[in-house]
Amino acid sequence: MYRLLVQSVVDYAIYMLTPDGIVSNWNAGAQRAKGYRAEEIVGQHFSRFYTEDDIAAELPARNLAIALKTGRFEDQGWRVRKDGSTFWAHVVIDAVRDDSGHIVGFAKITRDDSARHAAELAQREQERRFRYLVQGVTDYAIYMLDPSGHIVNWNAGAQRAKGYAGEEIIGRHFSVFYTPEDRASGLPQLALDTARNERRFEAEGWRVRKDGSQFWTNVVIDAIHDDDGSLLGFAKITRDITDRRQQELQLASLLQFLDSVISNIPASVLAKHAASDEILLANSHAQALFSPTNSTLKGRQARECLSPEIADYIERQIASHGSKDAQHDNATLINTAAGPRHLRSRTVHGKLPNDEGDYVLVITEDVTQELAAYAKIHHMAHHDGLTNLPNRTHLNERLESALQGSVSGEFDVALLCLDLDNFKSINDTFGHGFGDKILLELAKRLRASLRSGDTLARLGGDEFAVILPQVRNMQEAKHAAQRLLDAVAPAFMVDEQSFAVGISIGIALSSRAESSAEQLLRFGDLALYEAKRTGRNRFELFRPELETEALQRRQVEVDLRHALDHGELEMHYQPVVAQQGDRIVGYEALMRWQHPLRGQIPPLDFIPIAEETGLIHELGALALQLACQEAVGWPEQQSVAVNLSPVQFSSGDLVKTVAQALVTTGLAPHRLELEITESVLLDNTDGNINVLRALKQLGVRIALDDFGTGYSSLSYLRSFAFDKIKIDRSFVRDINHSREALSIIRAITGLSSSLLMEITAEGVETEEQFLRLQAEGCSHYQGYLFGRPQSAQTLVKKLPPLRSIS
Repeated sequence: MYRLLVQSVVDYAIYMLTPDGIVSNWNAGAQRAKGYRAEEIVGQHFSRFYTEDDIAAELPARNLAIALKTGRFEDQGWRVRKDGSTFWAHVVIDAVRDDSGHIVGFAKITRDDSARHAAELAQREQERRFRYLVQGVTDYAIYMLDPSGHIVNWNAGAQRAKGYAGEEIIGRHFSVFYTPEDRASGLPQLALDTARNERRFEAEGWRVRKDGSQFWTNVVIDAIHDDDGSLLGFAKITRDITDRRQQELQLASLLQFLDSVISNIPASVLAKHAASDEILLANSHAQALFSPTNSTLKGRQARECLSPEIADYIERQIASHGSKDAQHDNATLINTAAGPRHLRSRTVHGKLPNDEGDYVLVITEDVTQELAAYAKIHHMAHHDGLTNLPNRTHLNERLESALQGSVSGEFDVALLCLDLDNFKSINDTFGHGFGDKILLELAKRLRASLRSGDTLARLGGDEFAVILPQVRNMQEAKHAAQRLLDAVAPAFMVDEQSFAVGISIGIALSSRAESSAEQLLRFGDLALYEAKRTGRNRFELFRPELETEALQRRQVEVDLRHALDHGELEMHYQPVVAQQGDRIVGYEALMRWQHPLRGQIPPLDFIPIAEETGLIHELGALALQLACQEAVGWPEQQSVAVNLSPVQFSSGDLVKTVAQALVTTGLAPHRLELEITESVLLDNTDGNINVLRALKQLGVRIALDDFGTGYSSLSYLRSFAFDKIKIDRSFVRDINHSREALSIIRAITGLSSSLLMEITAEGVETEEQFLRLQAEGCSHYQGYLFGRPQSAQTLVKKLPPLRSIS
């Protein structure tokens, strides 16, 4: 009967274990609870019902040990079914002994308590959450009052909001949170009475914290009754909404501000109902722009209060801007209440609140002044600020247009590039304001000499260009260039001073087969360069050779840079002889370039290019360094003369370069002689004189080269105390058969003698020339009679007997 009873129980797993924990029998409840049939589990260790963590912690063995020791083990925990799922079990293990007290096994009863366990957990979780809900809420003060209004409990939110700890406030009357004025008016009791009578009281108002500060609150008081309807007390919830109230106040202020902004926005703002055509909003600008009688637009039908032209304009904007995104319209000229104005509008579609329909917002800008300013800016971007002539950008546009028009026509396009001759000296001498006046007068003369369809442009500085869009041949272009030369020829009268200026002109004629604006400008520049190179104040026609020569100059520049980097340049030295002609007192350093492919390149072929490209500064520094370095090894009484280009004076580093050459080589300053030409004194006179004085302070000597061939002026000799004047070889060559040359030499020697300056005659090639120059009082001589330029290794160290040189 007992066995049948145990086997029939299905709600409890009842089975026996051997003393080692082996399952020895199995009932239906065990099969139901754990999923094993008897034949699957009998003979297996009962630990397979435990989780892996419990097995690892040796929990099955410890549970049997407790049952063995105490006679009974009881516990709850997770157990594992055959399918691997777990369930919460209530477990009882009883030790079973025989009559003699020996252990014969264990009786194990297991009940699946998963449902009850889950319910308990849910209940505890609900209670925990509710407790945490009340106690953990920090944004709300939640607490109970007894029927008379005394505080019964206190949550964290209440402490945070009002500053009291629970032990400080529980038992006190809740009226302590009210202001003295509210307490005097009976507001706390009125709130309780309302909650008692109506079951709920809600209001907003000021409340007082422990520290005396006030905050704005939302208060709810609910009356709490038991099942019999008796009043147990009040549930009170208070929330600090000071920030929200402040935001509401700020929002109200913001709305007022937005009304002000919309009213004063520098554009017309008009909103109308999409269906009824009623104007919902119109700011002051809309009133001024759209209302012909200055009457109020808001609340009226658009067609009733706007002129037909304005109403049609607004309807066109709405119709053309059907999308919901803001769109821009091109400016339209409209007759408004303020007169004819260019208007640009954009529309925005939206929905009114509370399903009151759609609205259309029309924002209209008066762009009349903007368009005028844009036109002015466009003009400024395409015209020269001084002369109001087209600038380079506008010239390119017109030139491209002219070339396109000539492709299939009977006419060609001629481009004339103009440049004033020696205009820089006028700016340097009289200032840029004076130069601007000359440019303005020049522009008038040039414009007056052209046809109505021709374009005169100022490219910058003293550079101009002329487009002749319809010329039949080059002869017409030449005639136009001559007219420009003739127009400029008469002297300019500026500030009661008369000035004569010249222009150089380069002419390029288009080819109908292939011509571009860029190409024509390049050809014109090449022709202009040739005109300036070959005499100035003239015009020159472009020819293909000029481009070839330009490419050659470019190649020389590239090769010259390579030569500087690879040491292909060296100094040669020509002796300078004392008065008696029997003693070398120094040498003039002359740069030579031995090109690896083209052989010896004359200085006249690369020095001008170096000056044009700025390489002359690097070239000059190299010449100084090499000359000083090689002169250190000469006898101490011998000097070395180095030529300075006028372009080197444009660099602020010339004095520093000379000083550095002296310091790095150790050459005594008095042994270095720097030769300059008169053009140095012509350009930026005051600045260059100051540079010369700074060089003189280094201790070097300064010589004026080629005196008499340029703009020779006695003022140069007064402005700076030169150590030496060099007579140009052209006078020496003609000394024996030209009275003029002899007269100039006598004038120079007489002047130099009176100013205590040394005189060197260049280009002495015959003994006859030497004797004549000696008789005229020259102190030094230089020329092939005494030696040709040689490298430092082969320079002339001893003079041969004087003899004529054929």
